[in-house]
Parts: sequence; C-alpha cells; structure tokens
Amino acid sequence: MNAFKVQTHVEADGELHLTGLPCRKGNRVEVIVLITDEDVEADREEARKRFLAAARLSTFESEGPYPSREDLHERR
Repeated sequence: MNAFKVQTHVEADGELHLTGLPCRKGNRVEVIVLITDEDVEADREEARKRFLAAARLSTFESEGPYPSREDLHERR
C-alpha cells in the first residue's frame, strides 16, 4: 500500500474534491480524512452552550392539555 498526503480546503459544506492523485481509473483506494482545524470543536461546543442557555431561558408553556392519540389520529 502506498500513502499519499494532500492538504486542501473544504469549499462547500460536506464536500471535498481531491485532484492530482497518483492513481488511475479503476484503482481501489481508501480515504481517511483528518480535520486539522482545531477551532471547529471549540466553535461547536460554544454553539451548544449558547443553545442550552437559550433553552433554559425559554418560557414556553402549553395553553392546555395535549390532545390524546385518538384525537390526533381521529380514531373514533
């Protein structure tokens, strides 16, 4: 097995395009993606903390009892 290292940037969410690889059409390859941007996890944790703080401050309450399953599905 030969290893080939390439560094690139993600240009669209969830998509990665690799070019210039030393392989031919039909070759079997195995790809391992290592995200080297350490700030991603910190940003995700900060967003989670902000979401939980906002959820704790929420004053949402229902105005009455929830409908029964039969009422929701009109099973009478």
